[in-house]
Amino acid sequence: MIIIIVFALVLVVGLTLYCIIDAVKRTSDTFRAADSNKTLWIVLLFVFHFFASIVYLVAVRPKLKVAHQ
Repeated sequence: MIIIIVFALVLVVGLTLYCIIDAVKRTSDTFRAADSNKTLWIVLLFVFHFFASIVYLVAVRPKLKVAHQ
């Protein structure tokens, strides 16, 4: 049981950190081009951890990739 809890904790923390690092590395201009706000997403990722990470990866990150190209 403890192994499952540790795995879930590592998954949540790792996913959140990955998304925060991804958001910090991208420029504010890229976020503006994707009709999004960099500061807002970084705050959301800190506050809502796992749920914001899923939304960021599914909805925001693809738009940022397109805006960056």
